[in-house]
Amino acid sequence: MLIRFTVLANDPDSGRASGVFVAAHTLRDEGDLSVDEHRELRLALSWFNENLSVPAVLKRIEHRRAISWFKPAAAVAIQRMWQLKGLLDVHGYHVEVLRTTDPGNIVYEDDWQVVAKPHKGQRF
Repeated sequence: MLIRFTVLANDPDSGRASGVFVAAHTLRDEGDLSVDEHRELRLALSWFNENLSVPAVLKRIEHRRAISWFKPAAAVAIQRMWQLKGLLDVHGYHVEVLRTTDPGNIVYEDDWQVVAKPHKGQRF
């Protein structure tokens, strides 16, 4: 089972719900955070920058509809996503947790994630 954390805003490229990292960066840059919350958010984003690769395939125009999913092997990253979700929830971002066994046509895969283009009309 694959897992994805999203917010309600739609991503203009994929046409799907935006991932949590977009919201987290907006909160970091524009949110009304306490000093401790800002530090927590900054540390969380730094951890993901250091430990989760951003697949080059996402920069290709032909894959602009592709979205990322965590694999079960990414347990540490998923646990950190739950913490990030908690902080976003406190600040008014509704975070949905999606699960699927069929993310669509996979265009990239590593130990922790898959990037896939959803099938036409596919809902999660």
